[in-house]
Amino acid sequence: MKKGIWAVLWLLAAQVWAADMPGKADADNERIRAMVKEVLREYASNLGPKHLNADTKAVMQNIGQDNRTFMRTHKANYFKPFVDGQHPRATVITCADSRVHAHAFDASPDNDLFVVRNIGNQISTAEGSVEYGVDHLHTPVLLIVGHSACGAIKAASADFSQESGPIKNELSSIQIPKGEGGIGSVVLNVHNQVKYAMAKFEEKVISGELTIIGAVYDFRDDLKQGQGKLAIINVNGETDPKKLAQLEVVQATEQASARSRRPY
Repeated sequence: MKKGIWAVLWLLAAQVWAADMPGKADADNERIRAMVKEVLREYASNLGPKHLNADTKAVMQNIGQDNRTFMRTHKANYFKPFVDGQHPRATVITCADSRVHAHAFDASPDNDLFVVRNIGNQISTAEGSVEYGVDHLHTPVLLIVGHSACGAIKAASADFSQESGPIKNELSSIQIPKGEGGIGSVVLNVHNQVKYAMAKFEEKVISGELTIIGAVYDFRDDLKQGQGKLAIINVNGETDPKKLAQLEVVQATEQASARSRRPY
């Protein structure tokens, strides 16, 4: 099977090379490329166990074990409140970074947070998802969470012209100064996203139906407020620290945080 497929691939590759030569119609080029892709898909679907990447096997074993543990510890009553529908209290936009997860600020995110993830915790690159949370699930909070050591911010502040088209499209919508990929630009990007959201959901904000909150999950303590702190830096466009400290929503967050602190 393997030898037969590779022989076909070599033949098709030769045709692709010939098709790219002057005088060949674009339709012919696309037809041959489609054939190559189809053969590759067939080859991938017929790979046996010996072709399985060792890392893939270890990852999936761990995921399977953790899922079984979850099933053992979460019985029918746990799922009952949301088995037929979701009722989240907040739409949350976070970065896709593997170091950023909802458990840092919500011990039970199931049916509580409608989470949208992308590189750079942006609205414009996932606008439909954000709209769904705000307009269809009617969450009273839109929480935008940036984070320390953000790779998207670092990349957007540098030359990303050699990246793929889709990655360039997402990075180009992050408006930060070139050469400044640190916590200052992380904060600036959160402010920019709040501004975008304010314009998009202006009527809901004015009516009090929606509160837009910008925050930074600081697992490096770059803001010097404590490692792992979810620092609120923007509420409905207000960014002045002294004025933020006077807002009930910020005070409630800080009071809850203070009560939960334990010595380690």
